[in-house]
Amino acid sequence: MRKQNAFVQRVDQATPAVRTTGQVIALRQRDPWREASESQREVATARLDIVEAVLELEKTGLSASKSIELLLAKAEVGSLNPYLQAALKRAAKADRLAPARNAIFEWRKIKTVGGGRVELLENHKGRVLSEIPIWWGPALEYYNQPGQPEMSVVYRRLVEVDKFACTYDQVRAYLTSVPAMLGRNSPARIGKNLYRLTKKQYIRRCTDNALPGDVYVADGYRADVYLAHPVTGKIWRPELTVAIDLRSRVVVGWRADEHEGTVAVQNMWAECFARWNHVPLFIYVDNGSGYKNKLMSDDQIGFYKRAGVQEIIHSLPGNPHGKGWIERLFVEIKRDFLKLWRPRFYCGHDMAAEVLQETVREIKAGRLQLPTQAEFTEAFNDWLQRYASRPHPENKAVSKASMWEGLVPIPANMAEIELKRQAVELTVKRASIAHGKRSYKNADLEAFNGTKVILEYDLMDDSVAIIRTLGGRWICDAHLINAIDAIAPNRMEEKRLNRASDAIKRLEQKMIEQQDRAGMVIDVDAIVVGADAMLNTETSIVLPEPIEIDLLTFK
Repeated sequence: MRKQNAFVQRVDQATPAVRTTGQVIALRQRDPWREASESQREVATARLDIVEAVLELEKTGLSASKSIELLLAKAEVGSLNPYLQAALKRAAKADRLAPARNAIFEWRKIKTVGGGRVELLENHKGRVLSEIPIWWGPALEYYNQPGQPEMSVVYRRLVEVDKFACTYDQVRAYLTSVPAMLGRNSPARIGKNLYRLTKKQYIRRCTDNALPGDVYVADGYRADVYLAHPVTGKIWRPELTVAIDLRSRVVVGWRADEHEGTVAVQNMWAECFARWNHVPLFIYVDNGSGYKNKLMSDDQIGFYKRAGVQEIIHSLPGNPHGKGWIERLFVEIKRDFLKLWRPRFYCGHDMAAEVLQETVREIKAGRLQLPTQAEFTEAFNDWLQRYASRPHPENKAVSKASMWEGLVPIPANMAEIELKRQAVELTVKRASIAHGKRSYKNADLEAFNGTKVILEYDLMDDSVAIIRTLGGRWICDAHLINAIDAIAPNRMEEKRLNRASDAIKRLEQKMIEQQDRAGMVIDVDAIVVGADAMLNTETSIVLPEPIEIDLLTFK
């Protein structure tokens, strides 16, 4: 059973809110003595001992003034008992043997009106409340709603609806004084997830024990910049798939694609492993479809397994702190590169709206030329070199690049072209293998009829597929013998066509929905019923008399 938050209840069987008056008394009542430091407690105890000694002298018939003067006189000559002498010194200001006469008078006044050691605490303001206004509980409930109502709205609800006798200043003072986790920043008010990410204490992670190349962290980021689409030339925002080394923070690989899908992620990793001739022990990624799927994660045919990665770590959903290293990089890319590379084409949420709209109009009118992907790639690579030369965040004495130089490469199990292949487990039938709309054949496969094997295929070349046993041993290179129906020249083109077809279907569904909302759908059944009713009526339909026309003489 899920544990119930002690501070939250259900109001009207639906809305979360903080508990009512009777249940928040203990939370609202502060304990100044417990909150005070050890030094403050010692001073308060010393003040109380001094006041009690003054009151004992008053019982002998002396006035309050004479009692205080006598106590201070005895302290000056050192005739008091050691404990009281130490209390006077402890309660006095620095470098003094006893407190001032007026200070002792103030402490005596607090004691005589019912105060104690809590009220005698240094910097203590007010008294611990023993009674609370009845509207405190409802005020806290109304304020702790997910819609984040304002204090003035809470006040009007209390006065106009609940008929409480309170002022706005009282309501504001109360809601401001409650602990932040119960008031303005409570989980019930700003949401549990946002509270956990922005307000709750968390542990900062250190990477001192990692070595360069041990862990790669990757994620996707739709760049806040307008580029020319490589195919259409229209406005396009590239999806960047970026990987960094956890220890050095150096960007070890990146790609710009249509979207962060399996192909983009696999190609990025293949190029990254080949570039540095190194495969990390661990890869830290999220649960996105591009990183976690059968083609990437399968224990038998998955990319990670074939490449030689020891373990894949998936971050918790909705927890950007888990991959804070690369999230920080994306902030730097946006702030330090994209905003000043081509300022007019920056399209982040903080871009001036009127300037961005003008840019789009100029582009569509053909008066403004979009940057190309090649220009973006060159400029971005230059910035990455500058970024790598900056001091390391955990060790300012060295740069990211110099720390990355300590890499000890662990080569991949296969070459880049092999890493870019995708694999699927299939069964051999009649010395051939069928994969989708393609069939591959080789005489050597006859010995494997009825046996499951691994087919490795290249997205860009359909002519040949590599056949391996489940253990990874090469069997043969099978050649394409048949392509069913009209299919694309290669699998990559087929994926693009399928994606375009799916997009067209979604647009058609939206058109149908809009027609339904506009009442443009023809009800065939209603038309048939109406026609039957018309034919069954007693009123006869008079048809016009036929006209004879001579087609040879008609003009």
